[in-house]
Parts: sequence; C-alpha cells; structure tokens
Amino acid sequence: MTDTIDATVLIVGAGPAGATAAYFLARAGVDVLLVDQATFPRDKACGDSICSGAVEVLEKMGLSDWARLKGYAKNIGYRLSSPNGTMAFIPFPTQFSPYPNYLIPRREFDHTLVQHAVAAGAKLRENTRLTQFERFSPDLVRVSGTEGKTPVSLNAKLVIAADGSISPFSRRLGMVPGPADGLALRQYYRNVSGDPGLFELHWEKSVLPAYGYIFHMNDGIAVVGTGMFSKDQKRLKANIQERLTTFMSQNPYAREVLKNAEAISPVAGHPFRDDAELVKPYANNLMLVGDAAGTGHPMTGEGIGPAMLSAEIAAQTAIAALQKGDLSETGLAPYGQAFHKHFDGLHKISQLARTALTFPWMVDRTIQTCAKDQVFGAAMAGILAGIVSPGEMLKPGMVLKLIAG
Repeated sequence: MTDTIDATVLIVGAGPAGATAAYFLARAGVDVLLVDQATFPRDKACGDSICSGAVEVLEKMGLSDWARLKGYAKNIGYRLSSPNGTMAFIPFPTQFSPYPNYLIPRREFDHTLVQHAVAAGAKLRENTRLTQFERFSPDLVRVSGTEGKTPVSLNAKLVIAADGSISPFSRRLGMVPGPADGLALRQYYRNVSGDPGLFELHWEKSVLPAYGYIFHMNDGIAVVGTGMFSKDQKRLKANIQERLTTFMSQNPYAREVLKNAEAISPVAGHPFRDDAELVKPYANNLMLVGDAAGTGHPMTGEGIGPAMLSAEIAAQTAIAALQKGDLSETGLAPYGQAFHKHFDGLHKISQLARTALTFPWMVDRTIQTCAKDQVFGAAMAGILAGIVSPGEMLKPGMVLKLIAG
C-alpha cells in the first residue's frame, strides 16, 4: 500500500447528491473524482419533480437560468382527490418561497448537474461500481470494485457516498438502521390530457395507504406512479405494480386524463429511504448524502431537493475539515450536527402526517377542507411542495379548520 491518491475527495454516485457535492467542492478548489456505475446521460426512476428547495440549490450553483430558459413545465398547482371522491385544486403557493417547482426528466437533470460539476473542475469516471471501503490511515482510504468487469481500486483522503438507498457502504458500516423502507414505481405516458405543470395526487381506495400521482410535463407527456412503504406492503401483501394499474383504471380522475394515453416507457421502480433521523451520516473519512443518508421526505416522497441540500452541507463540512486536516469522525461531526438539525424534526412530524393520511376519513376531511378554505389549502400545497413543514397543520387554527371541515 502506498500513499498515492487518485483524488482528495472521491464521490461514489453521480446523481443529484453526488454531482452537487462535486460541484461545490470543485468550485472551492478541491481535487474531486466523481464515480458512477452508469454512463451519462442515463435514466433514473423518479417522479421528476424538482422542488423549490432543489431550485434554491440550483441558483447557488448558477443553474437556475438553465432550468428557466429550457422551458420545463413549472408547477401551476395541485389537483387532489380523496377516497370519497372529493376534489380540490390548489394553486402553487408562491407566498412561501420565491423559487418555483419544475418537472425535469432525470435523464436531462442529472446529466446537466454532472456536466456542471465537471466544468467546475471535478473529474468523472463512469461505468465503475465501487462497493468496498478500507481505511489505512487518518488521511488514506481505498474504495474498490469493478470498472466493467475489471477490478479497480481508488485511493482518496475522504469518500462521500452518494450511491442511493441501497448503498453498500452505509449498510456494511452500520450507519443506517436497515434496508430501504419503501418502493416507488413510475411510468411515462404520452397523449395525456391536462395542463403542463399540473400535479395530481389521488388517494384512491385501491392504492391506500399510498397515493397515485400524475405529473403533467410538456407536450402531453406525464409521469404516472405510486409507491408503498415496506411495512404496509408486507401487511397488505400488496403487489405495487398491480396497484399502479388499478389506480390508472379505477380512479375517475386518472381514468379521464389517461383515456387516450399510450405508455412510452416500461414501469420502473426504485427503493426509497426516509429515515434520516436514525442515520449516522459520517464516520472516519466517510460521509453519506442523499438517499444513502435517508433524506427522502417521509410524507411526499420528494427526494431530489433534500439530497442536494444534504450534499451542499456535506461539501461545506468537507472543505472545513480538509482545511483543518482532520477527516476523523470528530472532524466530520459538524456535518452530522447540521444534518440532524435540518432533517430530524421535519422527518418526525412528516411521519406523523403520513400515518394520519393512511386513514380514508382523514384524507376525506383534509381534502374537503382544502377545497373550502384557501389558507388551509395553501398550507397543504406548501407541504406537498416541500416548502412548509407538516407541523403547520398542528397549529390550533389549522386543527380547528380541519375539525370544522
């Protein structure tokens, strides 16, 4: 073993979290190597919602104009329906954030972020799957795996694992409480009726305790999907793909907008992790970001914005730790503190809200109140957009509105 390094910081996974961390580090002059098992551009199963929090990070990266000038569909509002058929339309709540919410295909979004990180100075290595982590000294770690079918080992001072909800690093090192706790499915369709930027969320009886969604992109294209958490899937012995099909055929709103639709992609799925409050996102010479750290929103399933925010925080901590020459757990502890300060409270209250919305009567009452009360509806839209905490609904005034129906 020599002390030669391939990069000061090695980032495993070039999705939104990895590319964001790579950009901020490279911009600060850090020697960064960004590695991914895929070759870009590549597709990724997702709802393609780029929430306001993600757009705020894009602005810091100098990419907000790119999203605007490309003309991607911008969230105009939410159409919600409950198990008893109650429907509410809520405009996008611009009063809570100056940042919009876009729909951008992950193939285009992720590729742009990777290119931007490389333009800032990061190096990119594709078609390389890394799974093993070894620490040799306070300033030297090795990550190994395969490039194609050829064994490969890379040396660095610090590794940032951005390799998703089934990250081999986090599981083997005991940094997460268990396997990913959910699964989401999506499929693209064309000839879908509906205005670009309309977000539909339907708590259809056939898919409860989950919801089905239809996100309308430009040119009659929409992404349609659903998901379920593992404990519900096991309890109900549910086949999620069958539930997606049932949602599209039985929900009256979905059936109407999809009556002339044609599938233009296969059904694709991805595991989902939302347990950030239980995750230890740092260890000696190692940090976790994004799905690997369980940052997905427990109520809405939004993953991109939280992933990018965690990556920005991690990059800030890594820059400071490198300057101090301390990449130990102690040196990286500020990341854990900032990470848990941001995610713990949000996740706990979101899990309570998610549980409440598994009861059909509660969903009926919530959407009924959204339809009748603009203030309540705007708060709900803010929650769905990821810019308002679900805790807003626990305030006395909101509770009274809900009780009154």
